[in-house]
Amino acid sequence: MARTLTIVERRVSEAERAEYLAALSARQQRAAAVPAHFWVFEHAAERGRFVEFTEAAGEQQIAAAHGDHAPADLWREVQGG
Repeated sequence: MARTLTIVERRVSEAERAEYLAALSARQQRAAAVPAHFWVFEHAAERGRFVEFTEAAGEQQIAAAHGDHAPADLWREVQGG
């Protein structure tokens, strides 16, 4: 079955950084319950520039993993490993 992926880039100010990082655990748990995979990376040279990936079996799982903040852009797998 083809998988679905979302990619969201976020810029987080230094003042918001601790709150953003603290909220990631709850988002990871919500995604795992769907089940979905959730990864967050921070740019190596730009502190506060994050990219979030959510990957799941389909659009419904992606929506459940994101809750009220589901991104509009969805990527569908065309070849898996």
